Amino acid sequence: MRRFPALTVVAVFLFSALVLSSVAAGAPTRSSSQAVVKAAYNKTLKATILVNGSGLTLYLLTSDPKGTATCAALDPRCPSTWPALATTGAPKAGPGVKGSLLGTTKGAHGVTQVTYNGHPLYTFHGGSGAGPGDKKPGDENGEAFFYIWYAVSPKGNAIHK
Repeated sequence: MRRFPALTVVAVFLFSALVLSSVAAGAPTRSSSQAVVKAAYNKTLKATILVNGSGLTLYLLTSDPKGTATCAALDPRCPSTWPALATTGAPKAGPGVKGSLLGTTKGAHGVTQVTYNGHPLYTFHGGSGAGPGDKKPGDENGEAFFYIWYAVSPKGNAIHK
């Protein structure tokens, strides 16, 4: 039987923990299929908003120029707090969404990010002192965050509560 020095075992364990924590902390995940964007009524906002295929609120960053994702340039932690709505193909318009307003742009870490009316779309993961994030359909914890993040209307505009 081959024996490994204790220091080697500890080093391998720490490296594995580091890799797993970076994935859990919101390292970009690549979608294995088309992203779906649909409209849903949000009781708290009292408005119809855009949501992803899982029903989570989609947000726009008001400082993004049309068609350009700038989250990572704003703050290196931004993509883990505000993950891009990523897709591997053309995004799909669900109920209440105009397919002609859907598009894509290059997002942080090279992902293909979905846009709507030219606005790159994000979800709100939270963390890094930013609060709990959106965990289930109907959550809108990122709304008006720092007065630069807003839910998106089916017309492609920011919703101000």
